[in-house]
Amino acid sequence: MADIADLQSRVTTVELTPVQLANGAKELLDEVATGKITGEEDRYSHTDLWDFKANVEGSQGAVAALRPVIDEKDPTLGPLLDERFAAVDALLEEYREGDGYRLYTDLTEDDIRRMSEAVDALGEPVSQVAGVVTS
Repeated sequence: MADIADLQSRVTTVELTPVQLANGAKELLDEVATGKITGEEDRYSHTDLWDFKANVEGSQGAVAALRPVIDEKDPTLGPLLDERFAAVDALLEEYREGDGYRLYTDLTEDDIRRMSEAVDALGEPVSQVAGVVTS
């Protein structure tokens, strides 16, 4: 509990720049592409899809915080981001079981390929966010 209280007090003093948020959104997707999608993240529990979902949600949250600037500076990027985030969410829903997801070991090579393609398609417009918010 002491560590949680310490973390809670430190978080209130952290200030992130728009570029840090944008780069963080992309880094979360990169983690999915290099670790979660390969099954290496949770090699014993096989719960990689939970982590996959959490990273996508984190990326989406960072982009949402920047959305007013994105919409002002590049009105076409926001709808594309919405479309791509929705596509990843819809794909993950196919693997939902109860309040979680299928185990990674239950996925086929085609499942993994589809997820990888969806994350790559999302990563491309997310990588543009930093440039847009700094322009």
